[in-house]
Amino acid sequence: MNIQLKRFTPEDWKTYKAIRLEALLIEADKFTGTHQDAAAMPDEEWLKRLNQPDFWAMWGMYDGDVCIGLSGIVELNEDPTGAYLIATYIRKEYRGRGLAAQFFKSRLDHARNRGYKYVVVGHRANNLPSQRNIEKFGFHLTKTESKQWPDGSHDDILHYRLVL
Repeated sequence: MNIQLKRFTPEDWKTYKAIRLEALLIEADKFTGTHQDAAAMPDEEWLKRLNQPDFWAMWGMYDGDVCIGLSGIVELNEDPTGAYLIATYIRKEYRGRGLAAQFFKSRLDHARNRGYKYVVVGHRANNLPSQRNIEKFGFHLTKTESKQWPDGSHDDILHYRLVL
């Protein structure tokens, strides 16, 4: 196993699109977006997301040449001194090996290098692996709110914050 992270560039938009659609299809209950909506997005939108390096950063996790996961960070619209961690997904056969820590380290390093004062993240209440990783990196729970998820179910979303 040769695991490496690579920040997606505009040239990687097809790989980014494929792994994001895979995540939304396989783990539909973990994300706030839907596979249907993402699949309907024009290719130009996928490219645009990777063409905003000061606002949006996405990484692919690779085993050799095969993309096995993704994760990202986006500047907060309402407060440019903060950022939100988004879209973490790792294929099931690679989970439980501590690989998510690489995503956390890359995104937090990126946030510090960009000068953000804090980072926020949220997860569905039943996503215990996500909760463990978030807490392991020093995030503190700030609020819990009820949410209707794209699959129609209701469950809490837990919000966390880390001051950098």
